[in-house]
Amino acid sequence: MKTDIVNDFLIYVIEEYKFLENKTAAEVMDLFSKHNVFEYITKHYDALHIMGGRAIADDINLIITGHNNKTKKIKTDGNYEKN
Repeated sequence: MKTDIVNDFLIYVIEEYKFLENKTAAEVMDLFSKHNVFEYITKHYDALHIMGGRAIADDINLIITGHNNKTKKIKTDGNYEKN
């Protein structure tokens, strides 16, 4: 049951991010896959689902940019891996 809720939330985040960042679905899917955003959202669902769309997009942008415009991937355990 929770898996269905998390999957619905993933769809919401994709659509919201697409709208807020003016990207296509393909661009969002590529970014999220490349930077392990799906794993991050799934792991942190309990905290993220109470946030607004802009706050979630900002959080995702921090992951994608590596907090300082250096691309880093976030591991599913929440730690950053070095490039």
